[in-house]
Amino acid sequence: MKRTAAFFFPLALITRSVFAQTSPKPDGQWRGSFGLGATATSGNTESVAYAINGDTVRQTDIDKTNAYVQSAYGRSDTGGNTERTADLVRAGAKHDRDLNQRTFGFGLLELERNMLVDLELRSVIATGLGYHVIRRGGLLTFDVSSGPAYNREFYRNSTREFMEWLVAEESIHALTPTVSFRQRLSYFANFKDTGEFRVVFDTGVVLKVTNRWSATITLNDRYQSNPLPGLKKNDMLFVTGLQYVFNP
Repeated sequence: MKRTAAFFFPLALITRSVFAQTSPKPDGQWRGSFGLGATATSGNTESVAYAINGDTVRQTDIDKTNAYVQSAYGRSDTGGNTERTADLVRAGAKHDRDLNQRTFGFGLLELERNMLVDLELRSVIATGLGYHVIRRGGLLTFDVSSGPAYNREFYRNSTREFMEWLVAEESIHALTPTVSFRQRLSYFANFKDTGEFRVVFDTGVVLKVTNRWSATITLNDRYQSNPLPGLKKNDMLFVTGLQYVFNP
């Protein structure tokens, strides 16, 4: 007799480059969200998958700090053959500090491990200046930023490191009191191999369900013009789900 069991807890991943779903307020208090999801099947096909994510943000009148962590793992067993479908960990932090009403300085750190492409660790450090193009409280913001970055990639059988130049833009749109839209696009130009580059794009919609729960829809895209031989240049992730939100 075939038996099948399954359980599911929805989750929305936040990625990027310090792309947090939590809405900040300039009161100096820490806010954040946390999600945990899993699926499992048994029978003719056995599989397991889980994902966790969390982010936190603190903002004052002159600066903002946010950080995130996420992990996804999946495995499928069919006919005695085991295949990993996901094995990813990402974490990062970013700090912005206003120099005046329009200009700000920033520093960021990003870490990534993706064993499906034999990436044991990618570490990116960047700093630079940004400009608040639009700043209408929490209703609409649009920032642009740029600066040098250092990227070091440890693969299973090789290591690559090079300087990059980061150019980024991001915006937050409060469409209604309960619905907000966010997007961020980052372009990393490779100084060592002229003409090579990376692109990181994240976008998401957050729908406030209660003061403690939000529904999210996110799309994350990663493009690298010079991947290792045999690997595709583009990776895309689309996820919907729920997150628990903690506030002061």
